[in-house]
Amino acid sequence: MSAIAIIVIVVVVLIVLFLVARPVMQRRREARERERQRLRAEAEGHRSMAEGHRQKAEELREKAETEADHATRHEERAAEVHPDQD
Repeated sequence: MSAIAIIVIVVVVLIVLFLVARPVMQRRREARERERQRLRAEAEGHRSMAEGHRQKAEELREKAETEADHATRHEERAAEVHPDQD
């Protein structure tokens, strides 16, 4: 009889532990998923910002090239107008 009682007690304890642990595990699982979603959103924001910076850098590079071309033309014109100055 005592062996059956011990088995019943062990089974009841295991069931209680399962019932207590299950919600805790579920909350942890949900918290991990929220963290993954937050990190995905943050990564997407960084990717978007990086793309914006790349576009801005390209625009600035193109503008700098245009300005350099203008400066070269002015230097050439200055040399034509007043050739003896360096």
